[in-house]
Amino acid sequence: MTTAIETTAGPPATPEEILPLLREQIPLYTKLESYASRQRSLITGDNGNALLSLLANRQRISADLARVASRLEPVRREWARYRGQFTPAQRDEADRLLSEIHKRLKRVIENDEQDARLLAARKQATADALRVTHATGQAISAYRMPAGGSERLDRWDEAT
Repeated sequence: MTTAIETTAGPPATPEEILPLLREQIPLYTKLESYASRQRSLITGDNGNALLSLLANRQRISADLARVASRLEPVRREWARYRGQFTPAQRDEADRLLSEIHKRLKRVIENDEQDARLLAARKQATADALRVTHATGQAISAYRMPAGGSERLDRWDEAT
């Protein structure tokens, strides 16, 4: 995905440079949010390969968002000063975009936290199942006699 920040040098200084960067984030967060929703079904459906592919796509979107965020960092640090340069219409648009970005990011984070809890529970269930399997295997092994073991027990019984 090509982003505006790849073709622009230096930090954005004007509303005409800042607003496109804010606008650029909306479709990225929309895509990230859709991946977060799809991720849940892949986790519950035990579809590991598709999940890995989806996570790779999410990583690419996250890298694009990180590049935009890096470009906007000087603006974020001095937002009040930059916002003061905006016209009322530009301020309204910036506020709307920032609100939308915040809502989408919040939903992605909430979904990811739920997925992390789901994965932790599944990991614990798998670990518990492995412990039961291991314990069962040990119990079965304890009852197995090695070849020729019964003869030695019979001789020992007769000797006592």
